[in-house]
Amino acid sequence: MQIRSRLVKTQEPEIVRFELPARYTYLHLLSDCIADMLQLVEDVVEIEAVIYNIQLAVHEACTNIINHAYNHKSNETIHVTMTLTFDPPQLTVELQDRGNPFDSATYTSPNLEEVQVHGYGLFLINNLMDTVTYTSTPGRNEWCLVKNVTA
Repeated sequence: MQIRSRLVKTQEPEIVRFELPARYTYLHLLSDCIADMLQLVEDVVEIEAVIYNIQLAVHEACTNIINHAYNHKSNETIHVTMTLTFDPPQLTVELQDRGNPFDSATYTSPNLEEVQVHGYGLFLINNLMDTVTYTSTPGRNEWCLVKNVTA
């Protein structure tokens, strides 16, 4: 009787870190990085939609940081860490800033029955991502957005 041993190679997580100037003009770098990282996952169902949804959620989170945490102060930065795991496929995007903290007590979900110009960002983030967490300590805010990528 012959016994075969098969080694299963576990792919290490792909991690990308960078410091992004807190300006809208650099948000395309996030989009490119998200798209490139997700191309590493094989057989993702509706990959274009998955990429777009994550890009939109991350852009909304960064826009909120630029608008509310930093009040459009362009000399500030957003620290970004993106981690792609493969078993199971999952993308985690961590965004850190040193701006004003988000006060969840003042947040109200938008009324989808009425048209409004602002106020959809957090609603979109929560509906496009699988897990969204926010933590704030003195001098540091962190958003953690997680999306499970089904193959």
